[in-house]
Amino acid sequence: MTKNVNIIAKAMKDYYGADEQSIRHFVSVYTLAKTIGELEKLPEQTQEYLEIASLMCDLETSDLAKDILSKNEVDFDITDRVCYIVEHFFDFDHITGLDHQILLEAHMIVDFKEQSTSRAEIINSANTYFMTNYGKAFLKKAFNL
Repeated sequence: MTKNVNIIAKAMKDYYGADEQSIRHFVSVYTLAKTIGELEKLPEQTQEYLEIASLMCDLETSDLAKDILSKNEVDFDITDRVCYIVEHFFDFDHITGLDHQILLEAHMIVDFKEQSTSRAEIINSANTYFMTNYGKAFLKKAFNL
């Protein structure tokens, strides 16, 4: 974990305060996204974008993400990429890299578990949205597909 990831993880914990459900959610998404990214052998910089975005993906706006990143002195290139992902998180026509794709997959797996999503909907999503080998593998294993 890079220094920036640690700083933003703490900032997000502070942001959510005592909201244990939100903290549990972003930690779950972060852990799964980080693992998939490492297994997919993302370049180091892309992995950092992925990890930071996974901590921040449920923020209401990219402006809030930018504010948190700026207050914590995160470099412009990281801030720019993370804010783009936060802004276009579920905008499937604007996925511009594996960091965004992996985050989407990890988030969907966590949401499926938390929301007890139907098997049919999971299968449909798997066929429509999952592109990475390890994202597909985790989805299949998690839901016995």
